[in-house]
Amino acid sequence: MRVHQLLARFEAGDAVSNMAMDIHDALTARGVESRIFAHSLDSFGLTRGMHESAYGSFAKTGEDLLIYHYSVWCDNLALFESSKNRRIVIYHNITPAKFFEPYDPQIAEICRLGREALPRFTGANLGLGVSEYNRRELVRAGFSETNTGVLPIHPPVERFDSVEPDGQLERKLSDGRANILFVGRIVPNKKIEDLVRLFLYYHRCVNARSRLILAGGPLYPYILRLQRMVDDLGLTGRVLFMGKVSEPQLVALYRAADVYVSMSEHEGFCVPLTEAFHFGVPVMAYTAAAVPETMGRAGILFDEKDYPILGEMMDRVLREPAVREETVAAQRERLANFSRERFEERLFRHLGVFLT
Repeated sequence: MRVHQLLARFEAGDAVSNMAMDIHDALTARGVESRIFAHSLDSFGLTRGMHESAYGSFAKTGEDLLIYHYSVWCDNLALFESSKNRRIVIYHNITPAKFFEPYDPQIAEICRLGREALPRFTGANLGLGVSEYNRRELVRAGFSETNTGVLPIHPPVERFDSVEPDGQLERKLSDGRANILFVGRIVPNKKIEDLVRLFLYYHRCVNARSRLILAGGPLYPYILRLQRMVDDLGLTGRVLFMGKVSEPQLVALYRAADVYVSMSEHEGFCVPLTEAFHFGVPVMAYTAAAVPETMGRAGILFDEKDYPILGEMMDRVLREPAVREETVAAQRERLANFSRERFEERLFRHLGVFLT
C-alpha cells in the first residue's frame, strides 16, 4: 500500500509543507511508500515532490491512501473528489473573507470559495484538524463527530539550532531598546493595526526606548495603510517593517526579542507562537480561534485589547525576572507537547486502521 499527499503549494518554510514532510518522513521510516504532489512547487518542493498531474496514475487503484492538506482554495480539490483511493483531509483552516474584503476582493473571493467548499470533503474516510478549533469547523461543515480527529502540527523548531544568526541585524537590535516582535504574514486577520496601537501606548507612556518589529511578507494595500498609520502616529523609525526574512535574520530577531505579541483574530494553529517558545521569548497573545489551544497554559493570554493594561503587563514581563522566568518555563513545557515523537504517535493512531 502507498500513501500519497496532495497540497496546493509545496514550498520551503511553509507550515503546511513542513507538516507534509513530517508525515512523509514518518511513513518512509516505517517502510511505507510515500509521495507528495502539489499544484505549485518552488525549487525546494521540486526536490521532494511532484506536480499534481503525476498523481493520476495512482488515483484509480483503490488500494492506496490519499491525504489532502486543505489550507486554501485550489482546483486540485477535483483530484481529491475523483480519487478511488481511501481519503483523509487535514484541515489547516482558511481565513474568513471578511478580513480581506476592504483590501483585496480577489483574495477575499478565494477565501470565500475555500470555506464554502468544506462540505465537499464530507465523503472522506476521515477529517483531521490541526487544532480542535479546526475539527469543530469540519463538524459544522457536515462531518460526523466520530469521523474527525485532531493532529496538531509538529513545528520544526529544532532546525533553528543549526542556523547562524545574522550578525549585523543582531548587533543593530542590541542597542538597549526593548524589542517587541511579531512574526507572520502582514495581512488583515493578524490585526497589526491593534499591535501598533498597543505599541503606541507602551512607547509613549511606559518605555520610550522601545521598538516594534514586524517580520513577514505583506499584503500591499494593507501594509500601505499600516505605514501611513505609523507615520501619522509619529512612530516612524520605531516600527520596523522587515518584510519576508531569511532564516539567519529570523533567528537574529528571536534572539533579540524581549517579548512576542500577537493581536491576531484568526489562526488555525499559529506556528510562530511555538517558535517564540523555543527561543525563550515571553509570549502575549489575544485569545482568538486556535490560539488558546496552541498556547495551552503557557504565555500570557488576554481576551480584551485594553492597551494601557497590556502595556503595563508587557512592562512587568520585561522588568521582573521572576515573571519572565515563570512565563518562559511554562512555554518550554508546552512546546514539548508538539515534539516530533508526540506528532508521530498521534499520526499513527489516526492512520492505524488504514495502514493495516
